[in-house]
Amino acid sequence: MAQRVFDTYSPHEDEALVLFLNMIASGRILIFAIKDEGTFQMKSACRQLLIRLGSEKARNLGWRDMWAMVTRKGDFSLRVPFKAYAEEATRSSEFHAWGAPVRIAVQIPLVSIQESECGWEENEENERRRRFCNRIEGYGSVCSCRDPAPLAFPKTPGKILNYSTLDVPVAVIASNRPHYLFRMLRSLLSAEGANPSMISVFIDGYYEEPLAVARLFNLRGIQHTPLGAKNARISQHYKASLATTFSLFPQADYAIILEEDLDVSPDFFTYFSQTVGLLNEDESLYCISAWNDQGYEQTSADPTLLYRVETMPGLGWILKKSLFQNELEPRWPTSEKMWDWDMWMRLPEIRRGRECVIPDVSRTYHFGASGLNMNAYFQDLYFKKRSFNTLPSVLLRDIQSLKRAKYEELIGGLLAAAEPLDSATSPCDKDFVPDAHGEIYSLYIVMRDSRDFETWLQVAKCLKIWDLDARGFHRGLWRLHIGGNQLLVVGTPFSPYTKYKPSNVSAIYVPDPRRRKTTNTPISVHRLKVNQSG
Repeated sequence: MAQRVFDTYSPHEDEALVLFLNMIASGRILIFAIKDEGTFQMKSACRQLLIRLGSEKARNLGWRDMWAMVTRKGDFSLRVPFKAYAEEATRSSEFHAWGAPVRIAVQIPLVSIQESECGWEENEENERRRRFCNRIEGYGSVCSCRDPAPLAFPKTPGKILNYSTLDVPVAVIASNRPHYLFRMLRSLLSAEGANPSMISVFIDGYYEEPLAVARLFNLRGIQHTPLGAKNARISQHYKASLATTFSLFPQADYAIILEEDLDVSPDFFTYFSQTVGLLNEDESLYCISAWNDQGYEQTSADPTLLYRVETMPGLGWILKKSLFQNELEPRWPTSEKMWDWDMWMRLPEIRRGRECVIPDVSRTYHFGASGLNMNAYFQDLYFKKRSFNTLPSVLLRDIQSLKRAKYEELIGGLLAAAEPLDSATSPCDKDFVPDAHGEIYSLYIVMRDSRDFETWLQVAKCLKIWDLDARGFHRGLWRLHIGGNQLLVVGTPFSPYTKYKPSNVSAIYVPDPRRRKTTNTPISVHRLKVNQSG
């Protein structure tokens, strides 16, 4: 059995409904009902599917009409028209009114459990499959009688044979989004170096379906009693999940943390196996993350390249146990504080000057379009066009150069060799970065102090990357890949890398159009008017 709510007043929810209906096995009984306004974003493809399921009214359903239908999903491959068991609809009489309530009653012929079950081969994997598919619906080929999808994912050995993460526990933070969890776990278990015995799924609440998904893959599922509300509830769930992880695996020195709405790359564990040693070797490091906040299709390109950043990215990261138990856990926000756990971890008094290592090309991909702080519009705008590594066994470049002193030498060498971009050209112009390949360019922008991100956020808007706050920087410097070239953006005069700015190069200042700024600036500045439309 499955129960879902699709807000088809909002964009893309009709697509999610179509996907869900296509994932349901043939022969299942379907019951539909509109609760409020269900047609504003119900496009033709969704209506056509409802018609194929037997609806005679879906084509003409309108604003605030009420509708209900009981039908059975037929075998679409047979192309046999099917009529619903029962269907009723009432029209809305005016814009501010709803249709009258709809009531239907129908008797449906049932079949025995034996007739409805598949004749899968008797083995442990199919026993898990049978328990799941007899109770849960909407997972497509997992429950196919003819060609069931595998639940185990054998992998050929990659180039990185010494997986130092094999004994590192993985905490999957989950709520009640079981289809997200299903997709995420398939991705995780398919990655090179995945060790199912070290994976735990932590569910915020006593929800049956996410737990069933975890058990379907023979993984450990742990349900937590919710504490707090909204952001505070999520924060408490993270704290409990991390504490339980280190309690379950007392010998572990680290833990990998993932959310249920992330795909992971084929080399996810390869990536962490190569970088986890840095946490022991460099006390100036806070975490290793698989996510690049500025890693979009147009701004990242090299899967072998790593950066240091002051902001804690999350979205797939590895945490040192000593940091959690000695520093974070004792100071973790209590349940009455409506704080985001990740924003709290970024506070200067918590981070204490330490940095995280990130890849140029992310090893996780955020696909979730629903959540407390997420909707389809926000997902499309800020997450859909992220770069994501799909290559297996990527060997990372110059890992030791990520240590603090060596990284400073690296950045100095890059800036010394970089060609400054024309400060009279707008970052919004298409040819702002020359049409070359393999070059190193620098851009100097106005940044008066550690909190002055005005120009950076306008540049970020031009580049169509994260522009809601400043992230992914190191000592007032951002690193990007644009058009096959490295671009280093330096905030002047705050950044210590200002010393590499040639005297004949002016820093770009792009004012925030939402508020007036004075022009009394004590440095040489090119003030640009930027067209940010599109």
